[in-house]
Amino acid sequence: MKGMFFKSAAVAVCLSSSAAFGFNLDVFGWFQKDNSIDSMIEYVPADTALFLGGVSNEELITSSDELMAQLKDNGDAEVMMELLGSLQPSKGLDFVSWLVKDYYDVAHNGGLEIYQHYGLDIEGASVIYLDGVFPVARIALENEETFMSLIKQAAQETGVTLGSETVGGQALTTVELVNEDGIVLKLGFMIKDNVLTAAVISAKESKVEQEQRFALSKPALSMPADSWKNDGEAYNFLAASHGYISLQNIANAILDKNSRAHKQVKALAGDDLPELSAAQMQCKADVTKIVSGVPRLVFGVNRYDVQGDDMALDFSYALEIKDANILGELNKLRGFIPSYLNASNDLALGVGVGVSSDALSPVLTSLWKQFTTADFSCEPLLKAQAKLREQNPAALSVFTSMAQGLSGVSAGIFDLAKDESSQIGVKYDAIATLTSDKPDVLAALAAQYIPMLRGIQIPTDGSAVNLADSGLPIDAFVAIKGKHLVAYTGEKSQQIAEQLVTEEVTQNGMAAITVDSTKLGDLTMNIGQLGANMGQDCTDLYTVSAALTSLPFNLNIQEGFNDKGYESNWSMYFKDVSNFKNIQRKDLLNSFNVEYLNEQCEWVAAGVETFNEGGEGIFVDQDEVNSCNIYESRFEWQYAFGMIEETGSESQYRSRCDSEWEQQEEVDFACQILGAKENSFYCLHDDGYKTLYRYTQL
Repeated sequence: MKGMFFKSAAVAVCLSSSAAFGFNLDVFGWFQKDNSIDSMIEYVPADTALFLGGVSNEELITSSDELMAQLKDNGDAEVMMELLGSLQPSKGLDFVSWLVKDYYDVAHNGGLEIYQHYGLDIEGASVIYLDGVFPVARIALENEETFMSLIKQAAQETGVTLGSETVGGQALTTVELVNEDGIVLKLGFMIKDNVLTAAVISAKESKVEQEQRFALSKPALSMPADSWKNDGEAYNFLAASHGYISLQNIANAILDKNSRAHKQVKALAGDDLPELSAAQMQCKADVTKIVSGVPRLVFGVNRYDVQGDDMALDFSYALEIKDANILGELNKLRGFIPSYLNASNDLALGVGVGVSSDALSPVLTSLWKQFTTADFSCEPLLKAQAKLREQNPAALSVFTSMAQGLSGVSAGIFDLAKDESSQIGVKYDAIATLTSDKPDVLAALAAQYIPMLRGIQIPTDGSAVNLADSGLPIDAFVAIKGKHLVAYTGEKSQQIAEQLVTEEVTQNGMAAITVDSTKLGDLTMNIGQLGANMGQDCTDLYTVSAALTSLPFNLNIQEGFNDKGYESNWSMYFKDVSNFKNIQRKDLLNSFNVEYLNEQCEWVAAGVETFNEGGEGIFVDQDEVNSCNIYESRFEWQYAFGMIEETGSESQYRSRCDSEWEQQEEVDFACQILGAKENSFYCLHDDGYKTLYRYTQL
C-alpha cells in the first residue's frame, strides 16, 4: 500500500497543480466556457467542499494578450516541467506533463489562440468542484473534434493507451493515472451538449456514481441555484472567477461515516483507513454545530485590468460568520484606520491596527460567557470550557482602562537616507499615530512611561513639540492633531499629521497594510548601508531589497469585520511587468563578471565565471594587474528551480604568476537566483554563512 499511496500523492499534486493552473486561467478569463453557469450548477452536489465558477467573454480573453506574449521563453514552462519531472514516473503523469507543456507552447500567442487550439467556446462558463473527494471540471466547447484530436495526440506522443467506456449511454475516454495494490484511478473525458466534463473516477465505484460525476444525472441535493450569483453581488466579485471552500461540508465529510467523501476514501483505502473513534463520534454534533457558525470561506476577483505592461488586480476573501450574537460582538471590536494607509501617496511601508480598547474587555467577556455556558457533550470541548472558566477576561479591563478611548495605532515610513548634516548621519521621514477619543490622556500616559517624553507637556491646541530640544539627535515632533497623538519627522509625514486634524474617526476596519516594493527595496538597501557603517552585515537586507525590486508592485490590504463576517480586500498594481526577468538555463550560457558583497556593504570583484552548454563550467580570478590567472576552478553545473548547483570541482591556486600551482580541495557550491535583470542577476549562497553574489554578463 505504501507504493500506491506515494503514487496517489504524486497524482494529487499534478491534479492540484492543474486546479491551481485552472484557477489562474479563470482569473484571466481563459478556460471559462459554457452557455450558462446556472445549468452547470444544477449538477454540483450541495455537499461539495470546493467550488469555483466563472463566465467569460471575448473582451476579457483578449485583454491579457500583451501580458501573455511574455510567456514565450520566460522559463515558467521549464519550471513546471521540472516540478512534474521530480514526481514518481508514470504514464498518466507523462500525459499530464504533455498537456502542460502544450499550453505553454500556445499561450504566448494570446487568449483567442488558446480557444482555437483547444476548441473552446469563446463565451460561456466553467466550473471546478469536488464530487466527494474526486475533482470535476466542466468547460464549454465549440469544436469537439479539435479537443479530442489534441487528447489523442497527447496519448500517442506519450505512449498512453486511451480507454473507451460507456457511462449512462455516453462515450467516456479515459487515461489511467494509478493502478497499484488493487486501486485503479482514471482521468475521464466526456463531451455532451458541447460541454466537456473532465473528472477522476475509481474502479471501485458504481456506474450510478459516475453518471452523477459526469453530469448525466443530478445529485439528490444540488448546490443552491442562486448561490453563485448572490455571492457575486454580495462581495462585488467579477463573473470571471469566484467560489468558496465549505468548512461545514469538510467537517461533515470527516466526521460523518455515511458521507459520500468518507465512503469514497474508505473504498480506496480499505482497512488502512481507521474507523472513527467513539470520541470523534461523540464530538460530531458539537463540532458541526460550531462550524455551521462559520460555514464558508468565499473568495474571488473584484477587478482585473491590463493596460500595456501594467496590470491591476483586486481580489478578496471572507470568512462568513452566521451566528448573529457572535458577529454582533466581534463588530464592536472594529477600530480606526487612517486614510493615509489606503490613499495614493509616497509611502514605502505602512501598517495600521484598529481595535476599540473600550470594547475589548466587554466583547471578550461576552464571548467567554457564550462558550463557557454552551451545552457540549464532546470531552475535549468540555475540558476547554473548564479551563476557560478559570480565566475570566474581565481582568483585561485593568489594562484597557489605561488606554481609554484608544481605537487605532498606525505607522508609516516614507524615506530613510544618509545625511551628513544630521548628528546621527541619517534623516528619516516617518510617522506614528495613536487615535483616541481622549488623545490628551494618552499624551499624559506617554509622558509618564516613555523616557524621551518625560517632563514634556504636549499642547492640546495642535502645536508640535520638537524632541530635539530635549536632547534627541534628530528633529522629531510630537503633537495632538484632532483625535490623534502623532509623532513624526520629515516633510511628507508632517503633511499627513496636518491632514489628520480634520479626519473623522469612525469604526472603519481592523487592519491595513500598504507596500510599494520599489520604495521599500530602496529603503531596505539604505538601512543596510547605514548598518554597514556601524559594523553590521548588510547581506540579509540587500537580499530582501533585490527580491522586492525585481518586480515592481504596489499592494494595499484592508481587513475587518462587517455584516457578513471577516473580510480581507487586496489591491495590487504591477508596473512594467515585461521588465520582470525569469532566468532560464539558456540565459546562463555565457561568461559573467562575479562580485560579492562584503561586510562594508561594498561590491568586491571575485572573478569571471563561464557556463557552457554541455554542463561544464569554469571560474577564474586574475592577479591585481590582470596579467594572469591565479585561481582556476572547473566544475559540472546544473540549473533548476532558480538554483545554480556546481559539483565535482577541480581547483588550483597560486600566489603569483611565476608561482607553482597548488591543488585545492573539492568544494560544492549552490546559490539561489534573485532580482534578475536583462544582463545581470544576484545569487545568494548560504552554507551557514550567507554571501550575496552579483553576476553581470560580459
